[in-house]
Amino acid sequence: MRSFLLSGLLSLAALPAMASAAADNEVAEPFTASRDSASFERSAECLTQAIYFEARSQSEDGQRAVAQVVLNRVRHPAFPNTVCGVVYQGAVRPGGGCQFTFTCDGAMNAAIEPYAWDRARRIAEAALRGSVYRPVGLATNYHTTAIHPYWAPSLVPQVIVGAHIFYRRPGAGTVEAFSQAPADDEFGAIPERPLHYALPRQSAQSLRARFADMPQLEIPVVERPVLFRAVGQRATPAVSNDMPHAEARQAAAVRSAPRVQMQAGVRIFRGS
Repeated sequence: MRSFLLSGLLSLAALPAMASAAADNEVAEPFTASRDSASFERSAECLTQAIYFEARSQSEDGQRAVAQVVLNRVRHPAFPNTVCGVVYQGAVRPGGGCQFTFTCDGAMNAAIEPYAWDRARRIAEAALRGSVYRPVGLATNYHTTAIHPYWAPSLVPQVIVGAHIFYRRPGAGTVEAFSQAPADDEFGAIPERPLHYALPRQSAQSLRARFADMPQLEIPVVERPVLFRAVGQRATPAVSNDMPHAEARQAAAVRSAPRVQMQAGVRIFRGS
């Protein structure tokens, strides 16, 4: 809780710097993806994965911001020049050092939510075809507002979108710094990770229809008398009206008989 409050205070402290950075912020140029259909499909798949696993719970703006960071990296000389290369940077080399956590922490083993995946795919394809999310500008890094990584002070804060804070690299505040030409994605350079979809929820109607033709079986219920006792009354053997008089008297005698308890070697009699 303390770390969360600390990170929140640090985020608030960065707001003035973000405002000044946003005023001088340049906007990224529209991305030009490969015209080869297979390469475009590969880029779209990797970008969809980044959007889905990094910002599935975010708004459309939050997801567009993540996509813009990936494409900004593709055109910066400090990063790989392919979409999949950026997304899986560090995941395919010994020792790890993943740039995007989901490529290494097993998150891709979980079932995919079809609706959320389709939305991420739509945003990814739009970004690859030239849609630019202007508020992010030329940002190349981000983290959630719940943490404060060690590298954050070395970068220039840009903007907060949803649950993420976005940063640009010092000296990379102009479009000229993003001089790297994107290349076609390399097939075989990224490990294949099969994605499996979660089953869509079935409506109540379809579930009822599934069991409509099943035979109805009646289960006989044995009725038993329900006995109540007043609030505060001791739990004692209940006496039913159906019991014989002798048994009723015996139950009453047991209920009224004194109880004997031993405490510290002393015999204590407790009455009814």
